[in-house]
Amino acid sequence: MKVFYKIFTLLTILLWNNLILEKSYAKTTFKGGIITQSKNLETKKPKLRKDLKFDLDDFDISHLNKILSQKDSIRFERRIGFGVPLERIELHTNKTRKQAVDDVVSNLKNYVDNIKWPYWTKNAIPTSFLQQGLKAQRMHCEEGAFLNSLKTAWLEKLSSSHTPQFERLAIFWLNHFSVNFDMYKQKHAFFQHLKFIRQNANKSYLGYLKGILEDPAMITYLNNEKSYAQNPNENLAREFLELFSLGHGHYKENDIKNLAKHISGNSINFVTEKFHKYNYKTSIRNYSAFGKKYKNDQEFFELLKNHPSFGEFIAKKFYMEYVELDEPSKEDLAYLVTYFKKSNFEIPEMLRATLYLKKFWEKKLSLIKSPLELFYGTARTLNYSGSDNDHTSLLDNMEESGQRLFNPPNIAGWPVGKEWLGGQKLEKRINLLGENFKNIPSTIANLRNNAEENTNEIKNFYNENLEKFFSDTSKDQMAIETILLGYIPKDFATKKFANIRVYFYNIKFLGKKWKGLELEFGTDKNNNKQYKEMNRITFYDGFSSPQIITNWKWSWFSDWRATRGLSSSFPSGPKTEKFYNQSKETQKLLYYLLLSMEHVLNKQKIFYNRLHENNDASLFLEERVKEVKKLLKLDKKKVYTKLFSYPVNGYFTLEKGKYNLFNCGISRYGLNFFNIFQSNTFKNFSGLYGINSSGIGMAELLIPDLNFSIEKDNYLELLTHEGYQLK
Repeated sequence: MKVFYKIFTLLTILLWNNLILEKSYAKTTFKGGIITQSKNLETKKPKLRKDLKFDLDDFDISHLNKILSQKDSIRFERRIGFGVPLERIELHTNKTRKQAVDDVVSNLKNYVDNIKWPYWTKNAIPTSFLQQGLKAQRMHCEEGAFLNSLKTAWLEKLSSSHTPQFERLAIFWLNHFSVNFDMYKQKHAFFQHLKFIRQNANKSYLGYLKGILEDPAMITYLNNEKSYAQNPNENLAREFLELFSLGHGHYKENDIKNLAKHISGNSINFVTEKFHKYNYKTSIRNYSAFGKKYKNDQEFFELLKNHPSFGEFIAKKFYMEYVELDEPSKEDLAYLVTYFKKSNFEIPEMLRATLYLKKFWEKKLSLIKSPLELFYGTARTLNYSGSDNDHTSLLDNMEESGQRLFNPPNIAGWPVGKEWLGGQKLEKRINLLGENFKNIPSTIANLRNNAEENTNEIKNFYNENLEKFFSDTSKDQMAIETILLGYIPKDFATKKFANIRVYFYNIKFLGKKWKGLELEFGTDKNNNKQYKEMNRITFYDGFSSPQIITNWKWSWFSDWRATRGLSSSFPSGPKTEKFYNQSKETQKLLYYLLLSMEHVLNKQKIFYNRLHENNDASLFLEERVKEVKKLLKLDKKKVYTKLFSYPVNGYFTLEKGKYNLFNCGISRYGLNFFNIFQSNTFKNFSGLYGINSSGIGMAELLIPDLNFSIEKDNYLELLTHEGYQLK
């Protein structure tokens, strides 16, 4: 009996320990700053794919010896780029098909992108981390206008490009790695996404796949910044395997789950919107994919590229982009995949293989133009954008036809093929096309006379005064462009954890600059159970740039923010050791950030109404400022920091010029709503005159695969013919 009780007691202890351990695993625990609980799930080895192997020596290239006529050149150009500018036709005519393809691929490989991005992409500090404070002040930073400036930059380059095969691929990859800007409106992250797409459009497919896992826009769009190994978000891992690399059916759920844990530390710095890897959010375990173990990115991508089905998914997409909407034959697919693998997955070589296919040359009117192709292809062909002489009508009509550039409907991208023509879309496209390009002869002279160079005037009084503000600041004086307040609890006096969230934007101090940071000044004096730090300061990893915390010892993990946090009694109190474990520079920085709240307190009635209306919170801040002055032995009547601008108050009308108001909109960066869609590409307006004098028939230029006998001037009949929707 005693033995039974001993065994029973032992089992009870073991069960109790397991329950405790299981409960502790519900929260993230740390060992050396690394999450250790996430275990590997078993994966299976995929089946071999003999059907994707092809002997390249057996590929028949006899059809590539055919000489291109002028009509063939027009058709070729329409499929590799956008529209048919006259000068492009001469490049292909009288060459063999192979020579034309090889020239296009060679130019693509040698192309170095020189798109002119807007001035703000290099000079603006991101504002998305201020969003809660901006919303509270009823302010916005015109994110849509910044997006429009990116649209103009992209479309201006597309319209004027002498390497349209690159632009076509850039749009293809933009849709393949699809991100919707309006979901999060992080303009700097989205700019980096566009830059990433263009920089890799003529390089390696594997490079794309490696880079997309560190793309800040994709990380945010698919919520990977909320992921950590103990509670991974599977969105990015799932879409990576399904939509970016292998395609549906070539992976298992455990492949997704393991990859999600492996990339759980891939996140962003929330101030800069740039990629940042948080090692403490990533498990140190090895994981498996497709039946084999991997311990790092390099080993994972080695497994991926050796997957028997790798290359099939993208080969099908290329075929349906350039040849026809139906899937390729087994033989053509095997040829494309084999060629792609042999060329080490180089994108220009994939294009070459696709254009070498006999069906590329045989299939006619087998593809449907997207709205972008329809409107911008027409504009490039006619060298005419519409009566407005800019990108406005082209963009409006394109988006009204269902293609919102930079805002696809979902992660799968825009519709494809016949989806563009469903319902009443065909009739709408035809009507919009006819309306946009009507009356070219009667408007062209007027447009030519009113043409103006698109200038980008950078000078701005706000910027000039801000530059002087910082230059007149001594090294030991703190200067801040603006301060915004986020969450302020209405029950500040009674709340267990009462924190005032504060955003600091563009700071200069101690000879250094911080782009921004978020802090919380608060108290836990009403919580009698734990912490008991009393008056305190709280900060979270990733919410400052550069990093302000030098010692994360005793940090805790926030499941809500999916990052570590640290709080300490501040500026004095019973538990200040975490504060004093920081560097001297950090200590001084934090002291002076609290001192800068004096500007908020002094102008709270004018600019910070929510603080003014919350007497308990206001009094708390006032007491903390006094406390830090006493601690540092400073003159309590003197202000030791500088503030350049205040946030616009939605409730208060200010006397003009009395205060600097925070400017985060487009005017600060040389843009305005009247010139944002301006174009230099269409300023020459050669239009129909150049075409009519070229000797090329309008019908042959616009619809070369149909036989029409239409007068040269009756171009609208061609543009509004259903056949013009195809290519």
